[in-house]
Amino acid sequence: MIIDKDIQILPIFPEAILYLNILNVDNKKVLEYIKNINFEITNPSKINESNCYVSKNLNVLNDLKFLKNEINKNVDNYLHNLLKYKMDFKFLNSWFTKTTPKGYSQKHIHRNSFLSGVYYPFGNKDFKVNFYKEKENHWDIENREYNEFTSKKTTVTINKDNILVLFPSDLLHDIDINNSNLDRYSLAFTVNPKGYIGIKDSRICL
Repeated sequence: MIIDKDIQILPIFPEAILYLNILNVDNKKVLEYIKNINFEITNPSKINESNCYVSKNLNVLNDLKFLKNEINKNVDNYLHNLLKYKMDFKFLNSWFTKTTPKGYSQKHIHRNSFLSGVYYPFGNKDFKVNFYKEKENHWDIENREYNEFTSKKTTVTINKDNILVLFPSDLLHDIDINNSNLDRYSLAFTVNPKGYIGIKDSRICL
């Protein structure tokens, strides 16, 4: 960021990285798969509020090899080329969500996993996902406008088909209210390191 011709601001130690890409896959095949799976409400105690459902099958990528292969390439790129990790990885769970009109999800993280991803077969200007900064500022000072240094919330609009988003699993997020008249579908998945990580007394095998 440049705020003056002689002043440069460096964003050191960023904590969260969002990776977005458009996959070259047949989303119509994905939709046909979705039509044949069973969903259940994510939060039965708020069934009249959230209208957000999750597939009973928590390993859907095992049935969608063509999609898993494309996602695998992007996870590999994220971990090895962007973050430069020396690690193998493995997929854990994968599931579809369905958010009906006016539906949304509660804020949450994906526990017991390292990396999370969400694939959206179809986009719409009213399909949005929010990411939150949990750390509170010590000073309560009003901002004239927000930027990457001061914002506590980032909203990603899924307005194109076949969008993939990758992010750290401990990044707080939620599904924004679906203000369209369409059901909003997404495939979420989690990834963990595989094999040996760490050194000396912290070395473990996953």
